[in-house]
Amino acid sequence: MMSGEASNLAERVRSRWREEVRRLQAHWPAEQVTLEELKVRRSVSLADGTVHEMDPEEVERLLRVVPPYFRPFMRVPLLLSYVKEEDGAARYLVMGDRWQRRLAELMVRGDYSSEGVTELSVDEFVKLLREFRSLVFVSLSLA
Repeated sequence: MMSGEASNLAERVRSRWREEVRRLQAHWPAEQVTLEELKVRRSVSLADGTVHEMDPEEVERLLRVVPPYFRPFMRVPLLLSYVKEEDGAARYLVMGDRWQRRLAELMVRGDYSSEGVTELSVDEFVKLLREFRSLVFVSLSLA
């Protein structure tokens, strides 16, 4: 059982964590756009009401990688969840449906499978950010 002081400290840490999560959620996309829409719209609204502009060069690079017949089904920004396991391992999980998993796979591997990729390695995540920084958002999760 925790002492009163330790219990108080634990509650302050949990409270601070909740505050930080709320702060970060304010900068999370309130919407996504299909790759088809990217031809005319290169921004999305964030939860706090501000607008996130996508880099035109990154958009063009992405459109060169994705077949035109997939564009109505895939959306950006691509949403990932960062999870740090108890053993210290980092995982980057692709949020969304099969189309989003295929999009992530195309972005990092240049090819796709029927189900797409559910998890990115650290190297794939770094590559994704290097090539498509403005097209990706990452949330934090506890394992």
